[in-house]
Amino acid sequence: MMAPEKEIFMTERSPSPQTPLLGRGVPFRFEELAHLGPLPEQGPTPKKLASSVPPPTAAEGDLSFLTIAEASARIQAGDLSPVELTKAVLARIERVDPLLNSFITVTADLALDQARKAEEAIKRGEYLGPLHGIPVTLKDLVATAGVLTTGGTGALADWVPKEDAEVWRRLREAGAILLGKMNLHEMAAGHTNLNPFYGTSRNPWNPERITSGSSGGSAAAVAGHLCLASIGSDTGGSIRMPASQCGVVGLKPTFGLVSTRGALFLSWTNDHLGPMTKTVEDAALVLNAIAGHDPRNPLSALAPQEDYTASLRDGVKGTRIAVPMNYFWEMELTMGDEGTEMRVGPDPEVVKAVQAGIQVLKELGAIVEEITIEGLSEVLRRTAGGANVERAYYLEDLPEERKERFSRRYRDGLIGGLKATGAEYLHTLERGHQVQVTLEGALEPYDAFVLPTTLIVAPPIKAAEAIYAMAEEKAAARRKVGETAPPIREPIDPVSAINRNTGPFNRSGQPALSVTCGFTTDGLPIGMMIVGKRFAESTVLRIGHAYQEVTDWHNRRPPVLDGKTL
Repeated sequence: MMAPEKEIFMTERSPSPQTPLLGRGVPFRFEELAHLGPLPEQGPTPKKLASSVPPPTAAEGDLSFLTIAEASARIQAGDLSPVELTKAVLARIERVDPLLNSFITVTADLALDQARKAEEAIKRGEYLGPLHGIPVTLKDLVATAGVLTTGGTGALADWVPKEDAEVWRRLREAGAILLGKMNLHEMAAGHTNLNPFYGTSRNPWNPERITSGSSGGSAAAVAGHLCLASIGSDTGGSIRMPASQCGVVGLKPTFGLVSTRGALFLSWTNDHLGPMTKTVEDAALVLNAIAGHDPRNPLSALAPQEDYTASLRDGVKGTRIAVPMNYFWEMELTMGDEGTEMRVGPDPEVVKAVQAGIQVLKELGAIVEEITIEGLSEVLRRTAGGANVERAYYLEDLPEERKERFSRRYRDGLIGGLKATGAEYLHTLERGHQVQVTLEGALEPYDAFVLPTTLIVAPPIKAAEAIYAMAEEKAAARRKVGETAPPIREPIDPVSAINRNTGPFNRSGQPALSVTCGFTTDGLPIGMMIVGKRFAESTVLRIGHAYQEVTDWHNRRPPVLDGKTL
């Protein structure tokens, strides 16, 4: 059965006065969270998931497999009804999501109402553009007025916002249709999508594997064709990691290009919102709708409006691509629990696939040079104390009874953040600036970096659960002696290895795109990351589109969704 709806209704954006930009008086706290009603007695619990999916019905058909570009062309021409398309995708959600667990809330009634209104408007000649009548989803930390927004946590399981996040307001005004809100790692603070409240999202290519996270529900839904696009958030790779490990396109735009106002913060100095789609062309179409300055958001960049599809088909001949050979292709040596040195990754199949992808770009006329980025490993070393400060400050006014509903793991991060000193926090910000200077300086003579998105493919869910259980045992032992923060260095494991390559570009703020460049012999997707200069999204998208024009990795469909049993 389809996941039960828990929605009220969508409203027009609540009128509110413009928030003045007061210089250093930055309004980072979410006012609504401090004024929630009484906490419900019962918190959410994971639902029992299916072990297989039934065959598709006639109601579902093949419409769910359309890209945005394909669907919008047919809608504009009058060959496809938004209602017909929405019904088909909802039928697929009902059939497939009990296996994948990608949704927290399915807004079926709302979606059909929006689809009918879109259809009527288009018939009147009021076509709004390529997203008009297109069914999309949002990571469940993007506020939606009148629709449940949980943040993937028991602490906010009853929160129905009064106002839309800016990113959804823009999509809605472009005519997009909301299918629902997507599962995520609790409050976006992790990269497995193991969620104690709403259950683990499963990878469409092998449901015994993680989706990665924290935008795992979004990635699973796009890969499983349960929506035509989704909006994810990315603080250390949370768009690109699941995009890589679920075989879809994920774009982390330049910091400040897409407004984060109205989305729950994990770290406002590192958070980005961006599209997760089936193709690079679709990512450009979504970016056209969501990019641009937001005068109510102090973090929003004063970037000029741009059509990101304008140069999409210009190719890569003469484009200068740098391949950083240090750090991004290897794991650092570290000490294991028993004092032995260990090395994790990279997966040889990942290395082979990304190298082959780079060769394709060479054959298309790109000028490729292998480089070494001096001092990169040094500036990327972990720093103690500052990582959790921003989320701890952001949620400080949340009622204590609600804080108790967070998972123990997340509460430890809040406690650690409140205990961090000002010097520790400033040291973290300083290190982020050093990373930015180092990466921007290395890219200056080139148009883009190309490297693996993740050095490993999606680990098994059971392996991730075992690693988390071990981490919880260690955390419990630290709590007994009054410690909350993890030690500065811990042994590398398959979970902590996932965001090694993505995290640096959150600190630098550069745009980064993940595209699928191959599959392992076990059928798991592999991602290749294209990184550009700040506000050079057009370049990054052009390179990614050129690659997809001559390869077909992005056209593959997960076979496990055709009715096979685990």
